[in-house]
Amino acid sequence: MKLSEVTVDVAAQLDQQAKLGVKFEKQTEIPMEGPAHGGLWFKTPNAVAVFADLKRSTALNVQNPPKVAPVAYSYFVRGMAAVLGRFSARYVDIQGDAVFGLFSGAEAALTATACAIAMRTVMKRDIVGRFQKDAKVKWNLEAGIGIDQGTLYVRQLGLKEVGRNEVWSGNPVNVAAKLSSIAGPNQVVVSDNVFAAYGSASQLPAPMRSRLQDFASANKKDRMWAKTPSPKRLKPDFKSIYLMRARWCESHGEEFCNAIIKGR
Repeated sequence: MKLSEVTVDVAAQLDQQAKLGVKFEKQTEIPMEGPAHGGLWFKTPNAVAVFADLKRSTALNVQNPPKVAPVAYSYFVRGMAAVLGRFSARYVDIQGDAVFGLFSGAEAALTATACAIAMRTVMKRDIVGRFQKDAKVKWNLEAGIGIDQGTLYVRQLGLKEVGRNEVWSGNPVNVAAKLSSIAGPNQVVVSDNVFAAYGSASQLPAPMRSRLQDFASANKKDRMWAKTPSPKRLKPDFKSIYLMRARWCESHGEEFCNAIIKGR
């Protein structure tokens, strides 16, 4: 294979893309799949991304027999995807040993928050024990979970003969991924964009605004949130991030979940 042959193929692809250009079409809900024709991208404002990353994955591979990591990845990915599906994430995808889900709509920030708490709870209560039993190891699987909100753009890119995949542009997925890496073991970290959404959303009806503001005010009571300065790698985009204190209520789980989604 000559480099000149490669560069000819690359130039042809770039020429084709230049002719297509870039166009945007606004969507009120996150689409199940992006467009694959022309230079069209779908644009969704105020989308929320929840990103769950498996902690210490390199050590998992190095310090355990070869069969252990595949079991861990399978259980983690399928378990997290199941939770995202239960909370009706509009789109779910996998990036290596991480899983992310996207939410949109009036209650996106609150639904994503409840989903993240459920993901952390299921990880500690269900996935770890089953993994240790079936893989026959004492390794403690842990997840870091990040949440961000903003405008997302999506389209399908790739070659027809190879396959097309959704490509997401915009901050929410990337920032949520960074927040998940900052998060400690089984910790949920929320950007100030998401936290602001709890107490604002002035375009929503009064009852919904009230529920969002009640939810945000829990921080003042030091029950739900721990505010902390944003790490240097997230500045200047974020001045602060929020560490979630809430855990799933074993006695009143359904009421607890519904209360979060309703901003209570």
